Amino acid sequence: MLRELYLAKEFLTTQKGQRKDPEADDYLLYSWSGYCEEIGLIYQTANNWLRLFAPKELSDNGRDTLLLAPPLKTETTASHALMQARIAEVLRTGIRPADFTDEEEAEYAKQLKNSELARLTEQAARYNALVTSKTKDYFGETLKHSKDMAKFNLDDRDQLLAQMAIFKHVAAYLETFENIETRAKAAFNIALKTRNIANEIAELNFQLSESAQAKDEEHGS
Repeated sequence: MLRELYLAKEFLTTQKGQRKDPEADDYLLYSWSGYCEEIGLIYQTANNWLRLFAPKELSDNGRDTLLLAPPLKTETTASHALMQARIAEVLRTGIRPADFTDEEEAEYAKQLKNSELARLTEQAARYNALVTSKTKDYFGETLKHSKDMAKFNLDDRDQLLAQMAIFKHVAAYLETFENIETRAKAAFNIALKTRNIANEIAELNFQLSESAQAKDEEHGS
């Protein structure tokens, strides 16, 4: 596991390119800190851990060497890093070691859930990037001319209560993301989806109004 971290860091920290312009040919999509985040490690912890690791290319005996004995299972940064690395290996291979603890099992389940949520969020982001509304942006225009930016009142009390329940579910869903940046992406994806729905409904309402007006004019003539 240490060797895998070592190789990942060596590759990701020696890439040639830049991170400012995503449209440029030399834009770097992946980073060492991003890799650590994906596998559930704080990259500073991973760096500290790798200081104890001598790869076979640099070690005196020609073998991958751990410079210090593995720490005892205590609530320390080092033991937490070791647990996270073990969990990362299980996430990668799907195979649990024989001494996999209950604490590691709980953390594994938590990271697995977060990974699935992140995957769904990424899919939603791709979908929203591909889908463009063929109608004009009624949603944006309405917000520009609205004095009440917070909400639009519903006349029906039951519908209002149902709306409040949905808002609570959305808030609870967003709270499942520990990473604040991922949570922001998920919130933005929800906003994009609801904007598209609002535009589709507004366009339908506009077409119905136009059709009704045309019929009235036809009957009037």
